[in-house]
Amino acid sequence: MALLMCALQVAAAESLPDPTRPSIDLNYGTGGADSTADTVPVEPAPQGLQSIIIAPHYRAAIINGETVSLGGKLGDSRLVEVRESSVVLQNAHGRRVMELFPKVSIKKNETVQQMSGAPVKASGQTNPPEQAVGGVK
Repeated sequence: MALLMCALQVAAAESLPDPTRPSIDLNYGTGGADSTADTVPVEPAPQGLQSIIIAPHYRAAIINGETVSLGGKLGDSRLVEVRESSVVLQNAHGRRVMELFPKVSIKKNETVQQMSGAPVKASGQTNPPEQAVGGVK
């Protein structure tokens, strides 16, 4: 009898909403209200050099979502060099340099090059180095 009462209570209990479920529909109109909540749009993985791994006894790069160790192969190319911001792949057609940040160029400004002495303003006054490098004290 007690087992029957427990079964009736479980059947009569209303379902509670999932507190971890987002309050917005993430299905982006791919089926409306009857679509499953488990469906999440999948973005394609970015192509190219994504990360560089440099450790004391190990060097590798993540290229097109695949981890390639120094000396390892990616398609018909071999990873022959791992630098801080680029890698070099070599195949029968030659060498190819892949940059981690291809649109970023690093330039030293004039102030950093003059750090051995206090930089001089056009008015002839000198700036302390902490003001010349961005005003951080």
